[in-house]
Amino acid sequence: MRCPTLKELPPSPSNKIGWPWTEESTQLPDKMPDGRPWPKISIVTPSLNQGEFIEETIRSVLLQGYPDLEYIIIDGGSTDNTLDIIHKYEKWITYWVSEPDRGQANAINKGFSMANGEIFAYINSDDLYESNALKHVAEFFSDNPDVTCIAGGCRIFGKENRVFRATWPDDPSELLAPFGSPAPQPSFFFSSEVYKKLGGFNEELHYIFDREFYIKLAISGHRPLITDRILSRYRYHEKVKTGHTMKIYEESVPVLKQYGSACGMDKKSIRKMVLSIKNDIAYLEIFSCWKRRGRIQAIKLFILRALSHPSFIIDRKVLGQARRLLFFPESAVEELKNL
Repeated sequence: MRCPTLKELPPSPSNKIGWPWTEESTQLPDKMPDGRPWPKISIVTPSLNQGEFIEETIRSVLLQGYPDLEYIIIDGGSTDNTLDIIHKYEKWITYWVSEPDRGQANAINKGFSMANGEIFAYINSDDLYESNALKHVAEFFSDNPDVTCIAGGCRIFGKENRVFRATWPDDPSELLAPFGSPAPQPSFFFSSEVYKKLGGFNEELHYIFDREFYIKLAISGHRPLITDRILSRYRYHEKVKTGHTMKIYEESVPVLKQYGSACGMDKKSIRKMVLSIKNDIAYLEIFSCWKRRGRIQAIKLFILRALSHPSFIIDRKVLGQARRLLFFPESAVEELKNL
């Protein structure tokens, strides 16, 4: 499908201006400058009750001006206004469905199982692409035929505002650390061939399946081409999944155990990192207990953890936690606000 123009799409709400509401990307010619066809790009958007944001996501995909786009939306059975918005744009959506799924990774894999593009990427229903992003991605791949994946920059906006520049470690074990993702997910593109060879995304994971995919890339010898060009925007808001810190730590333990050796870690180093992560989980569990059950129960849990895991009490931040448990008002404890 050739991307529609701004005039072809439904008009944007009167209070919305700028990209991708009243602005569009350059309409690209049918062929690349050297006469070759543009590579087909398949984009999947997994969605669940993001009606507040998904229209902006859809428009940022459709207004790329790209000559050969395949756009697939896999909705998990939204009960808000998501389906009304999808219906507005379904003329330009290659395929969409709304039905219960087994999580975000399952939804993305389901979408890619129907895709026919040479280049794959997924964009969540609260994020968006920058103008002309797909043009740059296609050019990067075409100019670097040996490259199997590309990582660009991402503008984080909303509750937090900054630019996330992509990097890639020389040592793949760096990818095993919780929050060790070196490249922003919305700006990561990969060949359909490498996606299939690596078996797609792990549907047993719900919070770090993208980082596990990076690990599989690294230990298979793939290294992304890194560009400073900002390709996407990541919306940081209260409901964003990356805010589930404890879940991310919990999923990191089995991933570390599974891939530690393949990433060059010895058994002692793996055990040490596992212990460190488990101590971080215990630390967060105490704050969670405080938030749910009150200070006294949290103090009891702190004592229990300290007695059962002596290494836990040595950590400086744990000693700081004890001080907060004993002397700080709840309103002054930042960790309670972030759980």
